[in-house]
Amino acid sequence: MLPFPFMRPRLYAIVALASLGIACGSDAPAPASTTAATAPAVTASEVSGTGPRNAVVSLLSPESTRMPDGPAVMDQYAKTFVPNVLYVRVGQPVEFKNSEDMPHNVKVSRRGSGAEVFNVGTEPQQKHVHTFDRAGQFDVLCDIHPGMQATVIAAASSIVTIADDAGRFTIPNVKPGTYTLSLVFEGRTHEQPLEVAGARTTVTVTP
Repeated sequence: MLPFPFMRPRLYAIVALASLGIACGSDAPAPASTTAATAPAVTASEVSGTGPRNAVVSLLSPESTRMPDGPAVMDQYAKTFVPNVLYVRVGQPVEFKNSEDMPHNVKVSRRGSGAEVFNVGTEPQQKHVHTFDRAGQFDVLCDIHPGMQATVIAAASSIVTIADDAGRFTIPNVKPGTYTLSLVFEGRTHEQPLEVAGARTTVTVTP
């Protein structure tokens, strides 16, 4: 019976250490953070809306209206215009090339009115250069090979799309900021200010 009293201090120490582990153990909840979460900044917005059917829709800003360094190119090979749809800038030279070993011609007309812009022959390995001075959509044909057709879309901005037959349009990945919204349709031009902000910007155009 004598050893029992001598064991009591060690037992008390074990109980005390166990109690301390419960109070300060790793499972204890961490103090709540007082720092509020910051929402990530919006770096790109989707601009969508409705306007006149088949309008050329552009967003104008000092950055988007800066002229490209070189010409745009539409080539002819395998009896095909490549690319089939070419976006160009108003005032930018456009090269209509013939990379085949057969002659072609390039006939360009303004869509809607049908007014002919030019009609020239392009011999093998030759090209014709034209600069569009107005925004709009243009039909491209080869009279020698009727199956050859393409579209040129001339705009004053690098941020551009075409409204569909119902007038709906969408431009993705637009940097937030202040723009001028420009629509060219049926020989008319409508412009209005537009503030692009948030993940999505919606606009209705009533010219």
